[in-house]
Amino acid sequence: MRTGWRESRGDAVRQLLVRWQPRRAAWAVTVAALALLATSCSSSSNLTPDRLQPSLGATFANLYVLQQSEMGNPLVTTAGLDAHASCQKGGTLDVAQEGSGVWLCQITYLIAGPGYPVIAKYNVDLQTDGCYAADGDGPASVNGSPTITGPGYRQLINPLSLIDGCFDTT
Repeated sequence: MRTGWRESRGDAVRQLLVRWQPRRAAWAVTVAALALLATSCSSSSNLTPDRLQPSLGATFANLYVLQQSEMGNPLVTTAGLDAHASCQKGGTLDVAQEGSGVWLCQITYLIAGPGYPVIAKYNVDLQTDGCYAADGDGPASVNGSPTITGPGYRQLINPLSLIDGCFDTT
């Protein structure tokens, strides 16, 4: 009697294992996918000031040249502006200075003529993919207004009012 029980028990265990194999594989795939998702969401080390600042500064300089051209002002060059951004996350230095979210940035650049530095402020919403939207926060004559006055007092869209850009996060 015992022998028959062991054989039937062995068959039942084999059947149970056969039924669980696909489930175990699905479980392993699910666990691996969740682990990958968790590491990709929590890993924000590539979203740092060292990556954001050069991108924002260069994009600002290009759009400043466009703005001045549309206004009919004398030609300026991006090299002559020497635009540099300085950004911090969350408004205080006690917040981790990396990752997506709201950043406060100041762009210092030189205007033609006397060559003295001017500062433009931006509230930057940085996304996890390295793309950002920077909303101008002054001075009003540079980026604080959605429109600018062009030749003949025409109202034009201000390219510096809202800056969109992306940088490489790899």
